[in-house]
Amino acid sequence: MTKNLDIPVLKGLFEHKNKSEISFHMPGHKGKYIDEYKVLQENLLSFDVTELDDTDDLYNPKGFLKEALQKLSKERKSMQSIFLTNGSTVGILSSIMALTNINDKILIEEGCHKSVYNAIELNNLNPIILSTKYDENKIPLPTSEDRLLNTLKENPDMRAVVLSRPNYYGLCANIENLSRYCLENNIYLIIDEAHGSHLSYNKNLPKSAMELGASVSINSFHKTLPAFTQTSVLNLSKNLSLYDRKRVLAMVEKLQSSSPSYLMMASIDIARAYIEKNGEDKLKILEKNIEEFSKKIDSLDYISIFKDFKGYEYDFTRPILIYENPKELELYLQKNKIYIEMIGENSLVLVSSLMDERKDFDRLYLSLKNFKKTGEKLKTNYNQENLKTISVENGVLVPLSLSEGYTLQENIIPYPPGNIYLKKGDIIKKENIEYLENLISKGIHIYKDFYKDINFIYCKNN
Repeated sequence: MTKNLDIPVLKGLFEHKNKSEISFHMPGHKGKYIDEYKVLQENLLSFDVTELDDTDDLYNPKGFLKEALQKLSKERKSMQSIFLTNGSTVGILSSIMALTNINDKILIEEGCHKSVYNAIELNNLNPIILSTKYDENKIPLPTSEDRLLNTLKENPDMRAVVLSRPNYYGLCANIENLSRYCLENNIYLIIDEAHGSHLSYNKNLPKSAMELGASVSINSFHKTLPAFTQTSVLNLSKNLSLYDRKRVLAMVEKLQSSSPSYLMMASIDIARAYIEKNGEDKLKILEKNIEEFSKKIDSLDYISIFKDFKGYEYDFTRPILIYENPKELELYLQKNKIYIEMIGENSLVLVSSLMDERKDFDRLYLSLKNFKKTGEKLKTNYNQENLKTISVENGVLVPLSLSEGYTLQENIIPYPPGNIYLKKGDIIKKENIEYLENLISKGIHIYKDFYKDINFIYCKNN
């Protein structure tokens, strides 16, 4: 079917579909249909409409969208929620930019999503950045609540705090005391809860940010629920004044498409109804399947399962495999038509959802059981031989290996998870070069927002 297809995107998608049979990555629907999607599929083009008298308007809802948003806010335990069709990125940008002013102080974690840094740059904010601590397997740990509270007490003029919870590895910061402190001191607590749309539906999962008193939370429905990629929701709590809620919603309208997709909004509504009806039962089954899978992994050589959560709450739907050469294992799994979400320095992140079944975990375990260590060196495009610094407009392109002491003019972001490692204005140190070269050698993709070739770094001219 694809041989004579002159549509590269469709051709590429067909080719991937033929290679991938088991998904332990986003989106949460895992390519599996539920009844509501069959209805959507049958009416795909006729449901792709615009704002008309009888199709309502997301930014001034009075009909079925108003009803859908009311159901959403009830399910999310928020005062008000809104559909996001530009992903959680637009929710993070909107909440930070609406609730802060130029030169305001904002407390963030070093490893936060790049959209947080973009909001800081766009609003000209003054960030207080807390460095990230890692465990022995290079897994990033949440910032402790004591450290967050102490930093706020040292900075009584702080306007907002932004945290990622859960982080990409399923670890959750403790925020109950933090949210109480923020409320008492008129500080906005904004939680990037992109990975936590399913929280609250199992007693062994952490509570959601809305339940714990955050001002704002943002959920990527597409990450863990049966929803299209790019579908998210923004939740505003009762702790926000009506004026603040209106400011945030007005900013969403400014930054998000003026023609939000009705197919995406229908997908969000389907996912909301699905988890409301099936979430508890499905998560019980998923929890049992992951427990059994984890026990089997304990019997394997080379590979183990991440269990030392350092006292933090943990999202059990995100099993983490520990292996010294994760790219080798990832490529092996791909040959077995199993695709995972991402690799870390010594880890492989599996994203499971309500749609995963026991047979998926059985197939994964069987492949891991048959894995044989090769020790083969990974081939990369990184080559620093005979490279020289090149002058370009407003700066220089410096070979990574020679960039010590230069000032960055672009952000450097291992992706996924999309957290900035080095940002514009940072001076490159020897340990930064060694760390990036180590990531590259392990097959971890390095995204740069100006000059894409990892062999060169865009810097100021020294």
